[in-house]
Amino acid sequence: QQCNIERDTMNDTRASNGNVIAYYRVSTNEQHTENQAAAIEKAGYAITKAFSDKGESGTKAAIERKGLSELLSYVREGDTVVVYALDRLGRNTADVLNTIDTLTKRGARLVILQQQFDTATPAGKLALTMFAAFAEFEHGLRKERQREGIERARKQGKYQGRKPKLTASQKAALLARIAAGENKSALAREYGIDRVTVYRIGKDQENDRQ
Repeated sequence: QQCNIERDTMNDTRASNGNVIAYYRVSTNEQHTENQAAAIEKAGYAITKAFSDKGESGTKAAIERKGLSELLSYVREGDTVVVYALDRLGRNTADVLNTIDTLTKRGARLVILQQQFDTATPAGKLALTMFAAFAEFEHGLRKERQREGIERARKQGKYQGRKPKLTASQKAALLARIAAGENKSALAREYGIDRVTVYRIGKDQENDRQ
């Protein structure tokens, strides 16, 4: 019953010319993706392309997961992306929302079987709006807790602020290499930072130029 997502109303959409792309994720190398694949096929989706991440935590950002990152680069307008459950996309609300937003902007449809979520339906679009509102609420709570923690630490004389991950000269060199088109994953490893930081630094530079 979990997989019967408005089957009668989706038949025409499913027969579109776009690819039907599956994404599977398991948290450990000992787990298998076969059950997720079987559930998607049982729901009536003829998968033309699949991406997966094995041994990857759902708390890791989408761009740090090889399979999901490749999917987001591959997907095109008219494609349908099918996932067994929402937590396969991730366990961080803001990051999951960013993934959904990326797919939507690419003109792709997203179907999540277990939650009966489909961005091609009015109910799916409404759920997406509610999901975005919840993400904003969660972000506000996290910021508030952070401010309260910093204030307590200041009163106790323990807060010294965050140390920058890169010096000014390192950041300048990194920006030059990003602009030159060097591989961001390789740059992240070389500078001892995560890929999210490299992408953010590059994005900040683009915004400054606008």
